[in-house]
Amino acid sequence: MTRPLYRPELCWTSLAVDDADQVINVLASALHQNGLVRATFEAAVREREASSPTGLPLAGRKVAIPHADPEHVIAPAVAACTLSRPVRFGEMGNPESALSVDVVLMLALPDHESAQRELVRLVESCQEPDFVDRLHGAPDSRALYDLLANTEQLP
Repeated sequence: MTRPLYRPELCWTSLAVDDADQVINVLASALHQNGLVRATFEAAVREREASSPTGLPLAGRKVAIPHADPEHVIAPAVAACTLSRPVRFGEMGNPESALSVDVVLMLALPDHESAQRELVRLVESCQEPDFVDRLHGAPDSRALYDLLANTEQLP
């Protein structure tokens, strides 16, 4: 039986952090504490974010999808949060630009194919009207989980 990508214990709403580094720390630490990633995962996410930023330049609220290479992952998962106030992430495809991000979806996927497929699927979902607003408007972590778990059924 495959484990679901989204889990209630990996979702938070209105997370209060000062910057992208703190968000990365909270999400990567949760993935590590749940035995889903290796101890090297957080540093690998930071390194990747520095060279290939993951902030999506969407029309409305912005999303970042930080991740690391599969060798840092033990089992597939996504740690997700909405933020109490936006933090700056570099813009995907334009490292010189920074975006004020409201939602962070940290991917931990154990192979390149699934990582690429899930990244594309999430980017496409985030481009749907109101999807990011619904995520950000989730009243609690269970509601955020429910929204994300329902998107897991999408192609």
